[in-house]
Amino acid sequence: MMEIILDQGPLELVPGQEISGTARWNMPNAPRDANLRLFWYTEGRGTTDVGLVDELPIQRMMPLHEERFRFTLPMGPYSFQGKLITLRWALELLLDKGKQSTRLDLMVSPWVEQVSLGTVGETPIATTPDAGSEMP
Repeated sequence: MMEIILDQGPLELVPGQEISGTARWNMPNAPRDANLRLFWYTEGRGTTDVGLVDELPIQRMMPLHEERFRFTLPMGPYSFQGKLITLRWALELLLDKGKQSTRLDLMVSPWVEQVSLGTVGETPIATTPDAGSEMP
């Protein structure tokens, strides 16, 4: 069993915010190594991009372990979802060079909700979740 638990909800994150929580595992044997990563990635058509923001190497290798963590989210990029591409944020706990892993998806937006990309005619627009207002 592996899990990542945030002290705050994963849908309430804004750029520049400090996030904290606990990464834990309960395995039959102690892992050889463990890392917790904060990163963003894209999904959709075209090439997948990944941006590693921070990584916490975990020093104590025991079969049962809990590790407190704290990261500061950068000012961008924001989480968004479009027809061709989506940008997501995640925390990922990796054991044994990634042979075992678990991921917690996050949403990072100044509007506390994901930005949706669309088009009006030929002009791309972005709408914010608050009242569907358009952004230039």
